[in-house]
Amino acid sequence: MINTNIKNIITFIVVNLNEPNIDEFISEYQQIKPIEDPVFWLSCGAFICVMSGLIFADIMKSKLNNWTSKKISPIPLENPRTISSWFSFFTGLTIIFVSALSIINFSIIKSLIFSSIISMIFGISMWKAIKDLLIQVDAGTVKEIDEFF
Repeated sequence: MINTNIKNIITFIVVNLNEPNIDEFISEYQQIKPIEDPVFWLSCGAFICVMSGLIFADIMKSKLNNWTSKKISPIPLENPRTISSWFSFFTGLTIIFVSALSIINFSIIKSLIFSSIISMIFGISMWKAIKDLLIQVDAGTVKEIDEFF
């Protein structure tokens, strides 16, 4: 029973491979230059987000470690390293949004405007939240998450 089924499948494959011309079924593949490929830009944006996010997290970790061990205040958040890592994270996020929207056939200009607005809103609101959290850490009055809502 199994042998006849395997024999029938092999016969079906061999017969189907011999008959049609494969060129009739494969449409012409459109080559996309890497600079125009949205998947390339999506992966570049993801790489930028991951790397700058790790750098920002390391900066915050060192600020909190200095606060606990040496009692150095974590408040001066606005130094060039934190601002550049934060800005590059949201630049990568903008690249991700633009390439994702261009994959679903949005125009580049409209997706760039929309992505920039969304990234700025997220970036500014999260910066204020982190700054508020560091002020609370410095004052020793960290609120629970339920009190924010």
